[in-house]
Amino acid sequence: MVIQRNKDSEPAARADALAAAEQALRDSETRLRLAMHATGLGLWDYRPGQERVGSNEEFAVLLGYEPDSFEETRAAFVERLHPDDRAAVRARFRDYLDGQCADYAVEFRMRTRSGEYRWFRSVGQIVDRDPAGKPTRVVGTYLDITAQVNAMRRLSELSARLLQVQEAERSKVARELHDEIGQQLTAIRLNLHAIAREGGLSARVEDCLSIVDDTLGRVRAQVLDLRPPMLDDMGLGAALDWYCRRQEERAGVSILIEGVEGLARYGEEVEITVFRLVQEAVNNALRHGRADEIRVTLHDVDGLRVVVEDNGVGFDPDDQVQRAHHEGYGLSAMRERVALAGGRFDLSSAPGAGTRITVFLPRQAGRRS
Repeated sequence: MVIQRNKDSEPAARADALAAAEQALRDSETRLRLAMHATGLGLWDYRPGQERVGSNEEFAVLLGYEPDSFEETRAAFVERLHPDDRAAVRARFRDYLDGQCADYAVEFRMRTRSGEYRWFRSVGQIVDRDPAGKPTRVVGTYLDITAQVNAMRRLSELSARLLQVQEAERSKVARELHDEIGQQLTAIRLNLHAIAREGGLSARVEDCLSIVDDTLGRVRAQVLDLRPPMLDDMGLGAALDWYCRRQEERAGVSILIEGVEGLARYGEEVEITVFRLVQEAVNNALRHGRADEIRVTLHDVDGLRVVVEDNGVGFDPDDQVQRAHHEGYGLSAMRERVALAGGRFDLSSAPGAGTRITVFLPRQAGRRS
């Protein structure tokens, strides 16, 4: 039995398929518009070599313009960028088009219609290339992150204030320990010596003197740990040299310190940040890294570069469990201190190969955006 096909039905079937595909595309575009509207995302569509840049209504609204009268261009976008962000944004986009970086994701300030600068995060992706592989179309989004940036800035300010209060409390407690408890213990010690001279040195008095001497030593050690006076009186170099010599004697390990001789004075925030950083890093190397050799190096060139490295057990920074374990040893606090002072923090480590912490701080501390 032979079935005859109706040739007239083939064009109709193709037309139905095309209509269904077009309807699916329209439905997809509708869902995309709804999603963009619901999330407040601005959309941009750029074709290299063309001045006009496609955009959606949400982008115009984000900038304070009426969607019907807004038309985006490459020149207008560049002109709206904050002067301090312009070069970095353009360089990042060029590097992405040239294949120098894997993705395009950048945060910057952009001027709105009212003249206010707001923070945006833009993410883009190459969606078309010519036969030679050159990008011919890039599509991306804008997200207004001003509220998040302001919240992070307030959080940073609160963190900085908390550190200032903490240091002030350390100084206060150190002074009270030295001026009140230390003096009272010294007075008790003198009285015990007087009793011993009058009635002879009994075993009980001798034991009391030993306890008082030990307590005085502990109080002095606590005072120095809380806030060493030489940090304020003699500067960072002298304070670090004293601290490393003291820890070396206490722990019986080798601690080499370089670059402190003749080190210039920095602002109080920078000096406190570096001292606390070295203090924490050395303590971690001794307690958790089980190191027997530690090197502390300072370089005073256009800012202060500090390196603390040890020959301890190390860890794998890419291992989330190990990283979380070591972050609990003060690494997160070190990162935060350095960031609040406007510096850069870098950590490298490997199992069995020790740990190296490198920090750079500007001469004048200041929080980074």
